[in-house]
Amino acid sequence: MNKLNSNFPLTLKQCRVITEIMKKGTEKDASLSLNLSQPSISRALSQAEQALQISLFTRGWSGAEPTAEGEVVISSCNAVLQAIADTERHLQHDVSALLKLNAYVEWRHLMVIDAVVRVGSASVAAQTLGMTQPAVSKTLKEIENMVQQPLFARARHGLIPQTAAKQLASLYLRVSPVAQSLQHTLQSLPNELTGRLSVGMLSFSCQDIVPVAFASLFKQHPRIRLQAMQGPYHMLANALRQGEIDCFLGLMRKGPIHPELIELPLLDVQYALIARADHPVHDYAKTLNDLTNERWIVARHGTPIRDYFESLFHSIDNKPPIQALEMLTFASSEELVIHSDAIALLFYDDWNIKQLNPRLKQIPIRLPNPECTLGITLHRERQSTLIQTFIEELTLTIKEKLLRDST
Repeated sequence: MNKLNSNFPLTLKQCRVITEIMKKGTEKDASLSLNLSQPSISRALSQAEQALQISLFTRGWSGAEPTAEGEVVISSCNAVLQAIADTERHLQHDVSALLKLNAYVEWRHLMVIDAVVRVGSASVAAQTLGMTQPAVSKTLKEIENMVQQPLFARARHGLIPQTAAKQLASLYLRVSPVAQSLQHTLQSLPNELTGRLSVGMLSFSCQDIVPVAFASLFKQHPRIRLQAMQGPYHMLANALRQGEIDCFLGLMRKGPIHPELIELPLLDVQYALIARADHPVHDYAKTLNDLTNERWIVARHGTPIRDYFESLFHSIDNKPPIQALEMLTFASSEELVIHSDAIALLFYDDWNIKQLNPRLKQIPIRLPNPECTLGITLHRERQSTLIQTFIEELTLTIKEKLLRDST
């Protein structure tokens, strides 16, 4: 029977495994969905990758994510499996029992059905396929059990295909070219920048830079898969170490917490105190001592912003306010400032402070050592061409931004 699958780079079971891993994100969840053991799922995936001589998935932020080649394979698998599901849905109209075509059909079933429909004889089909007649009859019985209805009617001169057999033969003619051309499709991939770029962003960081760089990358290299996600430092650092993301951006610290990570500076910024434009604090606040009783919006503990916030009050021999509202995003912090009496400690580059929302206003208090730096954190040993291209786009975006500031 294996000879019947030789024209197809993937079995239909492997197609089902690949698409389910993509949907569920892990082999474990795919095994539960397909009602297969996890070793069976792993084995099917490994055999598929060996047959195609490519890696289909890479470890990602939310589980298994397809490689550039994996995207092509998944697209092919989805097309084949969708056609099978459509055929099963049509056949289901004629019977009450639940069909099992979508879960169990393999190439050998479809090839045998197609051959018998074409020649009208199980024995002739067996000769055509290089099988024995009992093997053909057994295969027909298997697929008949899957569709819960007769496939052929016996006549003096051979077998007459019924509706189910005709639909299955038609299905084979539609999907076999898609599957058989997969290797050629993979070999014909254009020689251009491909792959996944997964970028983490620390709270409050680079929201106006990354989208511009992403847009430029997407325009120049449409086969790149771009991802951006937000999270705290320790989560992003661990994700970078484990290969779930490629880099992350944010305020630079005194140095990365793991020796295999490195930081590169990108943009000089500075801390600023922000309040609603019509807030009375703009009239009476002259020093930090005037702000000790205010309500504050700050970043979470363990961030450079929060450390600086607490150092401000220690510098005036005062305890940091306990009643502080922690926010995770820059936009939500600005919006909350607009709609409340709270003031916020944020950071801006020169261009962004000049473009501040008119409903906001910087409190005119000189802060001690407000300078800080936005940077990108990379894995010391994993710096691909794609990551370098992204850094180049970030650098260009920042230069254009600074150029706008100077004009």
